[in-house]
Amino acid sequence: MKKTKNNIFISQFITICLVIGLSVLVNSSGQTSEESDGEHLMSGYWSGAILLPGTELEINVDLAHKEDWKGTIDIPVQQLRGFKLGDIVVEEEKISFSMPNIPGDPKFSGKLANGVITGDFTQSGQNFKFRLAKAEKKIKQGETPSKGVPGDGLDGIWQGSLRVNAFELRLLFKLNKNDKDFKGTMSSIDQNANDIPVSKATENGREILIEVQSIGGIFEGKLSADGSEIEGQWKQGGQKFPLKILRLERAPDLARPQEPKKPYPYTEEEVVFRNPRASIKLAGTLTYPKTKGPHPVAVLISGSGAQDRDESVMGHKPFLVLADHLTRQGIAVLRFDDRGTAESEGDFSKALVKDFADDVLSAVEFLKTRPELNPKQIGLIGHSEGGIVAPMVAVESKDVAFIVMLAGVGVPMSELLPKQSADLMRVMGATDEIIEQQMEIQSKIFEIALGEEDVSKIQDRIRSMLNNSLAEFSADELKTMGISDSHIETQVRTVTSPWFRDLITIDPAPTLEKVQVPVLAINGKKDLQVACDENLDAIKEALTKGGNKQFKVQAFDDLNHLFQKCKTGAITEYGTIEETFNANALKTVSSWINNIYNAE
Repeated sequence: MKKTKNNIFISQFITICLVIGLSVLVNSSGQTSEESDGEHLMSGYWSGAILLPGTELEINVDLAHKEDWKGTIDIPVQQLRGFKLGDIVVEEEKISFSMPNIPGDPKFSGKLANGVITGDFTQSGQNFKFRLAKAEKKIKQGETPSKGVPGDGLDGIWQGSLRVNAFELRLLFKLNKNDKDFKGTMSSIDQNANDIPVSKATENGREILIEVQSIGGIFEGKLSADGSEIEGQWKQGGQKFPLKILRLERAPDLARPQEPKKPYPYTEEEVVFRNPRASIKLAGTLTYPKTKGPHPVAVLISGSGAQDRDESVMGHKPFLVLADHLTRQGIAVLRFDDRGTAESEGDFSKALVKDFADDVLSAVEFLKTRPELNPKQIGLIGHSEGGIVAPMVAVESKDVAFIVMLAGVGVPMSELLPKQSADLMRVMGATDEIIEQQMEIQSKIFEIALGEEDVSKIQDRIRSMLNNSLAEFSADELKTMGISDSHIETQVRTVTSPWFRDLITIDPAPTLEKVQVPVLAINGKKDLQVACDENLDAIKEALTKGGNKQFKVQAFDDLNHLFQKCKTGAITEYGTIEETFNANALKTVSSWINNIYNAE
């Protein structure tokens, strides 16, 4: 099979795949003599798409002409913003530009007619059509811009996007000069980590250093000539990531409209309960109505990765919004920090799925002691991987009265992960050929991960395979794609972790067949992490096979994995969407639970 150069993309939900990357460096030339008079028709902001099989890859191009042509490209779904175009050539109604140091030598060649640029995009010998039309440049609230505001020195407000696996982590720096020293804070917007003190900030000519000692992070970069941006590297935990921060006129307003504001019309209580089998204490929040009880209650179970009680992700707090909604509808809620996370004890890195189930069992035992709650109306609401955990607990405990599966898994994980990889790659612009190649790589990685017990040998084999797959790329291409030895090492350790090796062996169906309590399973049709139709069908089949007659499955149009109304379903959209949890999905959950108990 012919190998196609492409960019590397590694999903936070633990899939390993390679995807087309459209990132760029600088060099522009080519103009006609008639362009010197006034603004050329090609100048301005253009919005459109590359027309790929099965999807349209949104692109935005900003072109300007002074002494020569300059331009940048944004590709939102790939988290690329403000990358400089090269080899820009404009000849009357024709235009072409390239993207140097990107695998496959991507190029655009088009023609302007009736206000629209149409033409061909080529990469790695493949050809696709593209179109661009003039548009008003808009930046969503909180989105990292593609250009900064010119200014002097380090003093000011700066924002940049750090790409970690499939996720964008937006970093916001607020720095002000006091006499000779700089004071300030850093916020990780998408991790809800706000106002972390900056321990040191210096400028030596254009050389900039910002240190955040409490998290072991250092940013070293160079200030641009006009003072609008600082480009460099973020160093943390032995890893290095390229980072460019841009000067803002003002700090972004990051309010999420659905997040509840105190005082609440219900009781909120910080609680701690014990898992005696693991000898750890778990911390959480219990909310319950002020009306006379006892009330039905639900335990919220988070998805994969170390999650806090609000399941905070990309600047959103889905479990806070869900708990608030349910409690206002008469349903008490317990949400808690995963073991080893936030205020909970334990070691998350050594935990398996069965350990998370054991933590939930402990939560159920705790709720049985609370007089405000009905011990016969304790339910479980699991999101994503939490939808695997919930049935496990329901089969183990006779005290579980109902289950809600939010984007829950019904197919074997060995089937879900390849499907997830393919769907994510496709929406990011990968062709079927590339997807097929990367599925082969992923299959081999899974085979190696399960092939023997010696973890060090497994790591060596996977490390060697990944390095071989990257051997065709030049050093400049790897740098542009943000791939380093530390990046590869992080992925190797993730796929060889006890949790992941356990996860890929799980088939939820046999457990679902044993569940006899009422079950609600809902999913969004644009969920790319847990495919809607395949998983809802599998859940329905397993429950039916087991003789469960009290279940409902429902799909929601245009909702993603977080139950946000979205455009593509790509992970990169999560943080840019204002909605945290769709109101119709929330109402479906609360109405279903209340209908079980005829509660208002």
